Amino acid sequence: MKQSLRGPALYKAIRDYIKRYILENDLKPGDALPPEGQLVEDLGVGRSSVREAVKSLQSVGIVDVRQGDGLYVRELNFDPMLEAFIFGMQFDPNTLAELLQVRTWLEGAVIGDAVGHLTNEDLIKLEALLKEWEERVQVGEEYSDLDESFHQIIYGVLNNQTMMKLFSAFWVSFTSLDKEITHDPDPEEVLRFHHAILDAIRTRDPNLTRQQLSQHFDHIKKRIDKYLEGKESNG
Repeated sequence: MKQSLRGPALYKAIRDYIKRYILENDLKPGDALPPEGQLVEDLGVGRSSVREAVKSLQSVGIVDVRQGDGLYVRELNFDPMLEAFIFGMQFDPNTLAELLQVRTWLEGAVIGDAVGHLTNEDLIKLEALLKEWEERVQVGEEYSDLDESFHQIIYGVLNNQTMMKLFSAFWVSFTSLDKEITHDPDPEEVLRFHHAILDAIRTRDPNLTRQQLSQHFDHIKKRIDKYLEGKESNG
């Protein structure tokens, strides 16, 4: 470590050192990193500089700081992206429509592979989920967790945890918004869209499934467009 470094250049050098340490020592999520005092000694820098660098790595989800217990490698996550999504939609409501478009593109791109991997046992799980969904709609209960689980079952068969975390980030971002957007005025119609998706999956036709999925997203887009129009007229 070059002691002549100052400010951002010094913090970056410390961050790079910690990231290299993780990679070169093949550390896994939950593994301990050298304590703060050891980093200060090994690098020959001030404690405040190490703390600033660690805070930076914590903010992007690489390091987990456990008060009184030290530093640990954090599992890959999209928390920083999630925070940016939520703020972005509050700062510029048009971001909401753009995020939906990204989700539409991604799910449309992978649905064909998912259809080919879904087993009969998976279809039974989806059927049971929709049955519970119907029961909740009939008594006016919340069903958003079932909506998320429906999509998780479909794409979970692809065994891509990074994709699943990204989809989860999209979902949490959307459900964090005002009920004016997230609450559908016609829950039975939403349920019908999901029944149609499952029926298409049963045919093992990826194009038909993609078409039904697209209609579901078109329905969401209409709600978002209506919301954005209201924001513009009130602004």
